Amino acid sequence: MNSQVPASESGSKIIAAYWYLFPDPNDDTYSGVMSEKDQIPWKKINRLYIGFATINDGLLTDLPVGNSEENDAQRQEMQSRIHELVSLCHENNPEAEIFITSNFGGDLDTEYLYASQNPQKFADSVLSYVKEYDLDGYDMDWESSQINDYAPQLTLLLSTCHETFATAGPNPHGKPYLLTHTVWPGVESAQTVASLVGSVDQLNLMTYGSGDKYDLVSYADAYAAAGFPYDKIIGGIESEAGYTDNVGPDTQTTIMAKCAYVKEHNLAGLFEWRIDNDMRPDNGPPTYQVTEWMNDCLTQ
Repeated sequence: MNSQVPASESGSKIIAAYWYLFPDPNDDTYSGVMSEKDQIPWKKINRLYIGFATINDGLLTDLPVGNSEENDAQRQEMQSRIHELVSLCHENNPEAEIFITSNFGGDLDTEYLYASQNPQKFADSVLSYVKEYDLDGYDMDWESSQINDYAPQLTLLLSTCHETFATAGPNPHGKPYLLTHTVWPGVESAQTVASLVGSVDQLNLMTYGSGDKYDLVSYADAYAAAGFPYDKIIGGIESEAGYTDNVGPDTQTTIMAKCAYVKEHNLAGLFEWRIDNDMRPDNGPPTYQVTEWMNDCLTQ
């Protein structure tokens, strides 16, 4: 590891990373990372997103949601891993914020829409969840090809969470609980994004890869022109070895370019998907190369 200034001391830009937990006790990704957990670069980030929790019966809850013995064992393993990540992050970088992210896909559109029928019930469950795990905030990753049709429900869920957080007292860092929403470029319209301006603290823009298919500049400019401010946008970086969409994972060159744009237009920062698979060779722990590049460019 290099000797760059820890992200928690940079005092300006958000340097965030997602960690993907599979609801499978036999998944070797987690065990591979934890086999060399002293190498996890906690001080190179100042925000950790843990994925995923899920939505069931109008509530934020742990995965998986089934009632079988297998489901129960998987759920207990997920809960144990979340607690372990929170503990490790707090121990190694006490200043870093930690969020839980809710998932997407399958029947999740139906679950989010159902939750929107009683948004306060949902928001209360989110607050209870983040308090239970000693977290700083919640990130909604509701990805759907029909998300623009669901914009009223999306806005209602987020605005209710935002209002509930505002009156909930301080998070573990003595600040208000924080709320972010993750957006896939080209799916949510600029108008949908702009409608969220008063409902979230930041927006995570999944501008993954080294090509121009999910170009940070084009999409951030479009959202800003529609009314969502630059300083609430966090640009996205892809760090997974083996990623094939949009030419491939981000390189040091593309990260530097995104970083320059972040600084020029005063975006909130950058995040990566995902630190637990950061340039991870087959059957080995991550190399954390992209995390290093992201930290280097945003702390200089």
